[in-house]
Amino acid sequence: MDLLKPPPNTMLTRARERLSSPSGSGRPMSRQELADAFNLYLWEVHHVRRSWDETDIGRLERGENRWPRKIHREALRVVLRVQTDSEIGFYITRAAAITFSTPAGPDGDVQNGDTGLPGALSGEINSVDSREYDDWNSFSIVTSMLAQQRQAVAPAALLSLVEAHRNCLLTLFRKSEGDPTRADIGAMLGEASIVASRLWSAQGNRSIALAHCAYARTLAERLGNIRLGATARIFESNLHSGASTLIHADGDVLTGLRLLDEAAASADHLSWPARARIAAEQAQTYAALNMRAEAEAALDRARHAVGGITASNRSGLFSDWNASRLDVYEGTCRVLLKQYGAAIIHLEQASTAMDDDRDNTNVALAAHVDLAIAYAHSGNLEMACTTLGAAYEQLKRIGNLRGISRARRAREEFNRWNAERAVQELDDRMAAA
Repeated sequence: MDLLKPPPNTMLTRARERLSSPSGSGRPMSRQELADAFNLYLWEVHHVRRSWDETDIGRLERGENRWPRKIHREALRVVLRVQTDSEIGFYITRAAAITFSTPAGPDGDVQNGDTGLPGALSGEINSVDSREYDDWNSFSIVTSMLAQQRQAVAPAALLSLVEAHRNCLLTLFRKSEGDPTRADIGAMLGEASIVASRLWSAQGNRSIALAHCAYARTLAERLGNIRLGATARIFESNLHSGASTLIHADGDVLTGLRLLDEAAASADHLSWPARARIAAEQAQTYAALNMRAEAEAALDRARHAVGGITASNRSGLFSDWNASRLDVYEGTCRVLLKQYGAAIIHLEQASTAMDDDRDNTNVALAAHVDLAIAYAHSGNLEMACTTLGAAYEQLKRIGNLRGISRARRAREEFNRWNAERAVQELDDRMAAA
């Protein structure tokens, strides 16, 4: 790696490309259009004339300047609809960096395990020359990377890394009183807490998972970070509702729906994948309550949001969002609404797209579980039992207790056929797993 050449500011580029061109062409906002909006804001709000063009924006996106003037950062935050400088890759260059180390086993041998990551995060802060390291951006990259791995890596393997990273950020946050980067560190701490929440949930510890989300939400309120608060509510809702009772029979769907409505009120501060997730979760909750019209309207909102997703804004906690992910939600909604034929179409389509997608392993397994229910109620009991049995075995193998609970709830749908040979063989297969 050439340390003399600054790394590109991909966060700024993604933030720009999240917005549509004001020309109405349907393309993402161009560098020149961002420069025009930047110039207009400075003149209308501060009566300051600037004549930036695409070259100036390109310089920022190439990372040649990571800390523009305060008034310029303000203009870019407003135009790009973000709350903090860190969301668009701006930070003060300081002498700090995170160190990765590969953990040693009890006999001193290196053990990477099955994390799929380059090594564990040591949480150690070293003093280094600021010209050689992207300090706060490094923390942001690690936070995003760990968030993206949560669907692909076994929860137990990833959880220790996430908690180590979170503890490192917590230490920095506590020591950053009065520092201009405090809000940025806090935002990363909140996101790491949400990632930890998802992993604790997959481990079957719902109370700790809820506590992590509640911490992120409280932290967001202290920091005045609207985006973080909305994100925490999205994932907290999922825990309260028991994913709309698919995982827990006593899911609190009304609390979940209230949290989703609160998150939706902040939609202008959220990316398209986050908006899609909110609408899809609302649709699933309405379907669980048999509120058909409301479920259909929410699915329409989700489809609209998915239409705005680009590769550049599929990152961090929402890296797994695309049209196939929405197919899973729509298929689940159709199961809950007892529209089994439509459910099969969406869930088979999603399964085909995701079965070889390592980044969506857990989502693909959820699709298989719901597909088994749809098969059973459509008269294909043999296929239903085969599908559920295979999904259950894989969930057990990776240790996803949340997914296992979903599969066991799905098995309850087969009770009317308990006397059938296929169901009895399914029970034997699940017991053996």
